[in-house]
Amino acid sequence: MTRFFHRTENRRGQMQLEIFEAALFGTEAEFLERALAWLGRDIPFDGLLWATGAPRSWNDMRVHGRPAEMARDYLGIAAIDPVCGRAEALPERVHTLTTARICAPQPPALAFWQGYGGRHVMIYAKRDGAGQPVAWLNLLRADGTPFSAREQQAMGYVAPAVLTAQQVRSAKAARAQATQAAAPAPAVPLTCRELAVAHAYADGRPVKEVARLMGVSTSTVQCHLARIYRKLGVHSKIALRKVLQDRRARPRHG
Repeated sequence: MTRFFHRTENRRGQMQLEIFEAALFGTEAEFLERALAWLGRDIPFDGLLWATGAPRSWNDMRVHGRPAEMARDYLGIAAIDPVCGRAEALPERVHTLTTARICAPQPPALAFWQGYGGRHVMIYAKRDGAGQPVAWLNLLRADGTPFSAREQQAMGYVAPAVLTAQQVRSAKAARAQATQAAAPAPAVPLTCRELAVAHAYADGRPVKEVARLMGVSTSTVQCHLARIYRKLGVHSKIALRKVLQDRRARPRHG
């Protein structure tokens, strides 16, 4: 018994490691392939509907083993779907459902599930930090064999790992997007005259003195400064001085 327990724990640890590695470093196809492989080790199924989003408002749906139109058609019955309703009412629990029974009061929902070969469905919903269900995993079986208690147990440890890894993957992508959006635009090179004006002004000389040194009008110096500020992405003399000091300190190559 102890040996079986350790073997099961080691297997779960390996499963989590592989799924999270695929989520963090693999492509979307590699992540899906790894998730399907682990789900299929202990649970025979022939269809999958995987989604994110609030209850009744699923988005980013993945379909496996069924026509891609399943995702589109689900939106037509989402508001009345008893399958989603069961997982919404009791998230983070595995529900094994016979659609002929649970969907009997809602013929459109029954027609949807059975039309896409979902005589038996096993569903798990994962909550976000606020306690709302936001990630959903449905395994489908077209034949008349219900999901067993052992398969339900397997779903209970694989589905949370898969959906958590998906959330980590989405968070990583969101951070990368935010970092890219916040990155400053590449600096536009200053002309020789602009560079001379920038250094003279940043060294503490007033605009009139810079104009006299450059042999131009004060309005010309002010125009130069406006372009310099825009090119360097600064808004004050202090910031300008820092940028120029950083440039002086930067080692030259070649």
